[in-house]
Amino acid sequence: MTLPPAIDYTNKDYAALRNAMLELARYRLPEWTDRSPGDLGMLLIDLFAYVGDVALYYQDRIAGECFLATAAERRSVGNLLRLIGYELKPPVAASAGLTLRFNAPPPGGPTTTTIPEGAQFVARTGGRTESFEYLGPDLVINLASAQVEVAPDGKRIYSGLPVRHSRLVPQTIIGSSTGEPNQTFPLPQGPLIPESLVIDVDEGAGFVRWRQRQNLLYHVGEDGRVVVSGPNSRDYYVQFDETGRAFAHFGLRPPAGTNNVRARYRIGGGRAGNVPAHSIAEAVTAISLLAAVTNPSPAAGGADEETIEHAKRFAPLAFRASGRAVTLGDFVALAHQAGGVAKVRARSQGWNQVELFVAPEGSSCRPVPDELRTRLLTYFEDKRMVTTIVTIRDPNCVPIDVSMNVVAEHHHDVEAVRAAVEAAVRGLLAFENVDFGHTLYLSKVYEAVEALAGVHAVTVTHFRRPDAGNEELQELLAQFGVATVGELPEVVRRTIDVNIAPDGRIVIDLFEIPTLGNLLVQATGVLA
Repeated sequence: MTLPPAIDYTNKDYAALRNAMLELARYRLPEWTDRSPGDLGMLLIDLFAYVGDVALYYQDRIAGECFLATAAERRSVGNLLRLIGYELKPPVAASAGLTLRFNAPPPGGPTTTTIPEGAQFVARTGGRTESFEYLGPDLVINLASAQVEVAPDGKRIYSGLPVRHSRLVPQTIIGSSTGEPNQTFPLPQGPLIPESLVIDVDEGAGFVRWRQRQNLLYHVGEDGRVVVSGPNSRDYYVQFDETGRAFAHFGLRPPAGTNNVRARYRIGGGRAGNVPAHSIAEAVTAISLLAAVTNPSPAAGGADEETIEHAKRFAPLAFRASGRAVTLGDFVALAHQAGGVAKVRARSQGWNQVELFVAPEGSSCRPVPDELRTRLLTYFEDKRMVTTIVTIRDPNCVPIDVSMNVVAEHHHDVEAVRAAVEAAVRGLLAFENVDFGHTLYLSKVYEAVEALAGVHAVTVTHFRRPDAGNEELQELLAQFGVATVGELPEVVRRTIDVNIAPDGRIVIDLFEIPTLGNLLVQATGVLA
């Protein structure tokens, strides 16, 4: 007896479906032997295989989007994470500290100048124009007081003015209420800085301020008590879709009206705000006696919208923490939720003391801006245990000096090979490729360089951190009664390379991040 053909349910593409149908036809219709492309039966099989291929493709995609581990679309990941109360994070605005240079006050004239709230400054870099704002209260600076330093040229210098990568959107009508529950109003511009959003609703007797909440179920009052939202609560919350557009969601029925919902907010954020040092050099707002402005250090803390890869990794950790920071792991997981944090490591020095070593978003390892430090402390205020003291520390950025001699292949340009080698080493120690406690190995340097086209040979002559001593070598010499390397015979000294880390390994502490220090690449060509 002839057995029916075995069907492999894992083969669901066009070719597999076509072959399966042909095998079934050979079993069911053995008299049908015409397999030419012009045969009507072959045409029908090709069409059914095509339809099946398309249908099964979408079936697999739908099934894959139902699980966090296999979901590939941002909308699917966002909807799945909302089931555990996790929202994909919008872009985060960078911050910087400005140094202002003022002209000396004229004789008999006023000695004070004012930086108003919302004062705007501009950075021009890479063909882009990025706006920064001072968001504190009006700041009065007395140019004849200790608030400023007197430069040799007589200028008055004020340092440390905090600014944020943002721009104010004037008050805008965002919609008309229909009087129905669960209304949603999109904000026309973005990316939105959520905490800056202010919404007013005209309820018939004029506009009334509504309050932004994390959800429409409850909120924590100023006295620390949980307040349950009721039918008369003027609350709304903000949600972002997969494109990054912000929506204001209302639970209570806003009274019906025409153009009776308005908003004022700030937009900004993203890695574009991490501008280099000395790029914020223009004041848009008129400030009396101001001669020049600059940012001595790069702006930091700016981050693009949360990637789905990051969300898949940290959302389960945040769900486990449940909005409460008890263990060190909780502090790390929640710090990543706060935004603007690229890397973080936690340490406890006592039963009620937690130190967070934070590396802000940016292109390099740098100190934590004051604005981000304040925002993190505020963020943990209602999440830490009552007696826990949270301290935000700067990362310990450790420079690594690298030097090497490279021999280029005869048919490659020597300068091009040298530039490629430099780029490979910079990439190896790029901020996004390292982390706290990231041990470095000499073999990885050789691996990265030798893989480049045009490299004939390479010799690393220096691979150390500048603060590294020779304790291991000195201990070894002491065992043989030798005090210093200089006391050794010359032939022995030549075999000892103190410029290379012992065992070709640079140990980085748990609270240190390696960065590229001095890089020197000398390249020569090999004779054909």
